[in-house]
Amino acid sequence: MTAFLALLFFSPLAFIYGRYRARQLRAAPGTLKGRLAALLPMPLFVAGCVVLAVLHANAPLGAGDAVLATGNGVIDFVIGAARKIGELALILFMVAIPYLLGAVIAAVLLVLDARGVAILATPTPEPDASANTD
Repeated sequence: MTAFLALLFFSPLAFIYGRYRARQLRAAPGTLKGRLAALLPMPLFVAGCVVLAVLHANAPLGAGDAVLATGNGVIDFVIGAARKIGELALILFMVAIPYLLGAVIAAVLLVLDARGVAILATPTPEPDASANTD
């Protein structure tokens, strides 16, 4: 129930961010695949880090770091760093949740725009304030 309320609470901000990103990417040159490739890598990385942090936090008592241990120092360091990034994203969930949901909304809007179901307006440039010198 709390997850539903969190999604309900953060969905307006996520939609505003997702529409903003979709409009920016729509105005950029390229194909749909290129636009999605520009949009999705960082949110997927953050989502993967959050999953690692949740797996570590929900480990059985006494298991601790042994849940994600591989025996290779470099891989363990990378997994540990990703887990720390995921923990930071969970601490800053008021930023991370709208960011991740906004990326999903932007991807959906870009796909709908490419299929012609929804039309994304290109962002209008703001008028130059220095032009008004009354």
